[in-house]
Amino acid sequence: MVAAGAGFAQQPLASSDNPSKAADVAGSLCRWNQDAGAVAHVKGTVTQGLLIHKVTPDYPKAARKAHIQGTVVLCASISKEGTIENLTVASGPPELVSSSIKAVKKWRYKPYLVNGEPVEVETEIRVNYALNDRVGSAR
Repeated sequence: MVAAGAGFAQQPLASSDNPSKAADVAGSLCRWNQDAGAVAHVKGTVTQGLLIHKVTPDYPKAARKAHIQGTVVLCASISKEGTIENLTVASGPPELVSSSIKAVKKWRYKPYLVNGEPVEVETEIRVNYALNDRVGSAR
């Protein structure tokens, strides 16, 4: 759990404006397989709306004590069933990466539907740590 005086916010971002084709969007740190035909690359505003179970990461004591804060950027695939798959780190303070991965792996989403059928989704997830934010504040 994030301690008082430390904040966490989750912001998945877009990988593509068009879920029917893969693209590297300016500002995204994730690079996906351009030939992944059955995978939708979806804006984070869409995936954020499908999030049904979110686990807040612990703010590591050593990182807090060392006044380390920042954003961990994770590249994730969300399966047809809504589970996190293929989670990789794109960037972020190394002291915060482990707790971000541990929490995000437990997140669950409603399946993303294309023409009424569930499809795998790739997206970018940002986990923000700030020492002075209120607990659970959004950015």
